[in-house]
Amino acid sequence: MQIGIPAKLAPVLFAQALSRLFLVYSAYSVIFAEVLLLLAGWHEGNAAVLWAGFLVGFPGFVLWWLMFSPLSPFSASLYLVFLGICLVIVSWAALATMPDVVSTKFLPFTLLGFALITTCGVAARVRDRLFWATLGYVIANVAIFVGAQLAGGVFEFDNRLLVGYVIVVLAVSFTPGLLRAQSKIQPSLDNSMDFISQDAQVVASAKDIAAHLHDTLLANLALIAQTKPGMLQQDVRESIEAQLARLENSELTTTRQTATSPELSSDTRERLSPVSTALAEAERNGLVINLSGDLASLENLTNDQITATAAALSQCLANVLAHSGQKNAEVVLLGIPSNVSITVIDGGVGFDVEAIPTDRLGLKLSVRERIEQAGGTVRIWSNPNHGAAIMMQLPTEVRDER
Repeated sequence: MQIGIPAKLAPVLFAQALSRLFLVYSAYSVIFAEVLLLLAGWHEGNAAVLWAGFLVGFPGFVLWWLMFSPLSPFSASLYLVFLGICLVIVSWAALATMPDVVSTKFLPFTLLGFALITTCGVAARVRDRLFWATLGYVIANVAIFVGAQLAGGVFEFDNRLLVGYVIVVLAVSFTPGLLRAQSKIQPSLDNSMDFISQDAQVVASAKDIAAHLHDTLLANLALIAQTKPGMLQQDVRESIEAQLARLENSELTTTRQTATSPELSSDTRERLSPVSTALAEAERNGLVINLSGDLASLENLTNDQITATAAALSQCLANVLAHSGQKNAEVVLLGIPSNVSITVIDGGVGFDVEAIPTDRLGLKLSVRERIEQAGGTVRIWSNPNHGAAIMMQLPTEVRDER
């Protein structure tokens, strides 16, 4: 599964986006320079600067046409020529007719020069972009120098234009590195999605096996109920034994181990086996369990707490089967540094918590008393016809593994 842009298309799409970005910067620079020239000419009543400002708009129209047409070296050359000529005229007009402009460090000149540099957006390869950016920088300085000479003004190198050129060169040069980094990240993201898909398949497999187990047991019980008292007939016994053998060799145990904590050590897995057994036993009895969390949440419990938890959990799951009217249950394992909680939820008939019926003595004896003796607490939420939730919380201790 791919996330976002496919890795093979990323370099092409990234290059196209960067090209458009440079051309947009070029267009904005031309427009900003034109506005400044028009305002300066209008403010001082300078017709030469006004006409120069209007003239600058012509390369701007050429550039917008380029952005919506196939980019080519020929069209880029035309743009450089048009904008270079305009920069000569603007430099001459401003230096010759505006007393306040005493050198070539005038912002409209800088903007038009930056527009020439960002013409590099017409190229796709890094080497070509560096060539066009450098060519634009050279043309900008030559045009400003020629305009200054025609006007008899002073030519000075503009540091702002040099900074703009360096920024563009750095952006162009680092593009391949970004693409290489993206190409390394994408396979990792794809692998992560594969792992998530595999986990989802494991959960679905567990549910299918549990449902198959439930159907098989019901069918066997119905078959036994229809037989006469006494020893089972040979064909009935063989049928049941064959189905039990298939279940024993199924992937139920493997699925449970994978879905819980494959990273647990063998010693920890052995300690937590009573809880795994309680879950597996409930599934063998026909309960479909949706397990959230993993057994690693319980690894800091003491052995006595694990034993109490397994017995209480087994009783809760048995109650779901016997009293809720449902064949499904949610089991949520949650661990924090100070305690762990095990919550069993069903969507069955529910009951009045304040008046637990006599047939629910298992909640009082097997669940509440066991957990409280292990130092924990039990909370019960339920209402008639609204299901039930039982949360068992136990404090943890930091185990010394030495």
